Amino acid sequence: MFRMFDMHKTCPQCGLLFESATGEVVGGVAVNTIATCTLIVALAVALIFAPETPVIYPIAGLIGFGVLFPIAFYRSSRGMWASFLYITGSNSERD
Repeated sequence: MFRMFDMHKTCPQCGLLFESATGEVVGGVAVNTIATCTLIVALAVALIFAPETPVIYPIAGLIGFGVLFPIAFYRSSRGMWASFLYITGSNSERD
């Protein structure tokens, strides 16, 4: 279906298992949530200083961004979390 949203079981470069323990997906979701909230706040602050525009356009843009960005960024956030676990050595524990 959508190859962009499929996750590999292991890294094609190093063979790192992306989900070695139950609940590991939560870390990727946390990375995704933090990135999305940070960007939404930054965009909202930037829009405060934007020239006068009707309020509906920035609000609609922020809502659209808040819905689409986490979907598009999910795979990358899971990869970032797996990288964090690999760097810290926490990826070796199994269920």
